[in-house]
Amino acid sequence: MPLVPPLDRRTVVGCCFFAQSATDEVMIDCFGEARARQELRITVANLLVAAGKGIQDFQALLHQGYSRPSRPCLRPDDHAKVAKPKLVIFIRKQNRVLLNLPHIVTACRRAGFAPHVMNLRRQTPLPAIHAALASADAMVAVHGAAVTHFLFMRPGTVLLQIVPVGLDWAADAFYGKPAQQLGLEYLEYKVAPEESSLAAEYGVNSTVVRDPSVISSRGWWEMKKVYMDRQNVTVNIKRFGELLRSARLHLKNATACGKATTAAAR
Repeated sequence: MPLVPPLDRRTVVGCCFFAQSATDEVMIDCFGEARARQELRITVANLLVAAGKGIQDFQALLHQGYSRPSRPCLRPDDHAKVAKPKLVIFIRKQNRVLLNLPHIVTACRRAGFAPHVMNLRRQTPLPAIHAALASADAMVAVHGAAVTHFLFMRPGTVLLQIVPVGLDWAADAFYGKPAQQLGLEYLEYKVAPEESSLAAEYGVNSTVVRDPSVISSRGWWEMKKVYMDRQNVTVNIKRFGELLRSARLHLKNATACGKATTAAAR
């Protein structure tokens, strides 16, 4: 299956994305045909799709390819017809795992959401992911490739990214800023030192946990090896719940504004 249906007459030979780190290190992420067809990953703030095109154009292309006319996405003023807003939670299995996932799901329910947990695999079809997110009101995910799928969400919906220790810059540059460019409400849950599994491995007061810039200064791959490949998180439910309530309030306000705009236009 092609990466994007509108391009089904072309061959995907590879994708290259560029980003510049806080230490001025230029990172290049390249994917061959097989990998590009397996997972959609955008790891840059400045997306290069074509000359003069930006992230909005790329999102429009994705929606054109994956939207199903027979099952249209909900419009902002349709929220009133739904008992609870849909919240999709992407989970990871190998690293950056949510160690208290059941408590997170319960917190989402208590905040007034209808949570849907998705465990993405390489064989998960992109149309299935698009269908799940195009109808979602919010998405929760730990920093990683899966967050890229915010591209399938509608303006006015909520992206809540859980940011592990040492990944602040990458979380904002790769996903936070682009999501805001697409009109999403972007919220961040920053993992505290004691909530990271690195605290047990290195000590809660260690330089690795308290001053990630020391590791980051050694380059992207050293940072990735410690903070991306070896870290899991345990979310503080009380603090996480506050962000969920902020997300719920945003959706309520967005719905109210949509209704007011519709009424004024009549």
